Amino acid sequence: MDSYQFYRTPPSLARKLCALFETAPTRLLEPSAGAGDLVRAAREQFPRLGKSDIDLYEIDLSRHGQLAECGNLIGLDFLDSLDLSIYSHVLMNPPFRQGVQHVLHAWTKLFSGEIAAILNASGVREPTTRDEERLARIIEQHGRVEYATEAFLSPDTLRKTDVEVALVYLRKEKSVEFWSGSILDALGVDTLAEDQTEFAEREPAAPQGIALSEGQIPAIVRAYRAAWEATKESIIAQHRAARYTGFFEQEMRKILNKDAIATAKSTVGPLHRDLNAAYAEIRRSAWMSVLNTSDFRTYLTRKAQSEVLADFEQVSRMEFSAPNIYGFLQGFALRQDEINAQMVCDLFDQIVYANSENCLFYRWKSNAKHQIGMALQRKRFILSGFSLEGWRSTIDYDAEQKLKEIDRITALVTGQRELEDPLAGLFARHLNELRYGKRLGNRYFDVRWYPGIGTVHFFPKDQKLIDRINAIVGKHRRWMPEHFAAEGDDKTIDQAYKAAESISKAVQKKVDRWTLRQVLYSCGGHRDQEGATQKLQSAFDEAVADGGEENFWTQIARIEARPRPATKPAKASTPEERQRALALALA
Repeated sequence: MDSYQFYRTPPSLARKLCALFETAPTRLLEPSAGAGDLVRAAREQFPRLGKSDIDLYEIDLSRHGQLAECGNLIGLDFLDSLDLSIYSHVLMNPPFRQGVQHVLHAWTKLFSGEIAAILNASGVREPTTRDEERLARIIEQHGRVEYATEAFLSPDTLRKTDVEVALVYLRKEKSVEFWSGSILDALGVDTLAEDQTEFAEREPAAPQGIALSEGQIPAIVRAYRAAWEATKESIIAQHRAARYTGFFEQEMRKILNKDAIATAKSTVGPLHRDLNAAYAEIRRSAWMSVLNTSDFRTYLTRKAQSEVLADFEQVSRMEFSAPNIYGFLQGFALRQDEINAQMVCDLFDQIVYANSENCLFYRWKSNAKHQIGMALQRKRFILSGFSLEGWRSTIDYDAEQKLKEIDRITALVTGQRELEDPLAGLFARHLNELRYGKRLGNRYFDVRWYPGIGTVHFFPKDQKLIDRINAIVGKHRRWMPEHFAAEGDDKTIDQAYKAAESISKAVQKKVDRWTLRQVLYSCGGHRDQEGATQKLQSAFDEAVADGGEENFWTQIARIEARPRPATKPAKASTPEERQRALALALA
């Protein structure tokens, strides 16, 4: 805690600081949010200020969880921010050793608005450094200061200190030069570095996978900054035009003896609101480009895409900077195995729910919970939703997506980026042959289409592909021991599957189709179908009691009795290991 010089702002002091503002905030920034005390005081002082109107920086990651309800967390280090023109107010209690730098940074990057800050009084009362002297001049010209000697000794202070503090208030106005001079000069911001982006004569090949090269990230950030500066200039130009147009319209009213007090309706909204709306749109598009440039839709199932995009909504509120992009990619790289396994489970769920004949039931003796697992049939599975209207010359979008998802998972499980002969392409090239009953296929599946009833029968050519899918799902959902897939005894596994086929037929005779559909629908954790699961468990126990599982148990017992390979103890995650993980994501 001390490394960040964290002192919670007492509620009484927070209210006093918020009272310095002369206008109500429309967009508020808290550069060092801490525990959110200043934000809570601001929302109390200004009831119309919503959570979505507040952005936060907080360098201490351990505090991010409790700040989620206070506003939008957009970054770690406030001093890395590049542009604050979207904000109308900045409210801060920065670490004392960096307090002056925080205020100067806010003043420099703010377009126009108000700043209220709590600083160590010594550097404000008796400035000695260049930064302190600069701040003193700004306070003299654009603000005021008041001192409090026991602000952190009040009864509502959690961590007390007798340091004297200065409550600094600054107001930055749009100058006269803003309406007539250079836009960038009027902003008072540092000149941006020259854009070094070079465009090749021919477009480079699109990168594969969810990754960006290290060269692409700086280029995208530069393009984003250039887009924002151009957009900002455009919005400011519109406000200038509205100001002058309004002036002439008012003079015309006077000449025509109209009400001189009346003013023309502005065609633009408040400047900060317009800047904020444009900035949010550009920032979201920039973050989306991180995924679109990686062509991630080609490699993720639709369900996985929606889950990534659900998290992406939070990510897109972060400031678009190189450190934040690298952090996002690193987090994604560390979750890649989990996401891949979930994608396989998504396809598995789609297949088993489509038809109970697609699914086998089994149970492992060593499973402490006696959970009943599921596996895909090795010989054939059936999917519906492939009907064809008489006038159509192609299958519909949803049917095409089902084929593409089978292709994606096949490529993933077999270690390929994409298939050379996908099923989706097979239907595009040979639709007429397939619709009239011809059995065709690619390297991994033969298919037979029944467009009248809208089903496709898939016949796996390589049973090991189905075994891998079953092993991934079984281990991910803890239906089977982790060492099963590594045994490599194909004959024993074949016998175990035949036993599973036998007991599955017995179970399905004892359970009605509706119960089976409830169980199949809940296998991915979508719903809690406890009653249906209990019925399936009872049916399975009855089948075992009838002797239908004897051969199955015999084969599984052979596998489980074998000594497991020794495993090395997991090492603690180090910065070097995390860096290697990031390097893999950027490969």
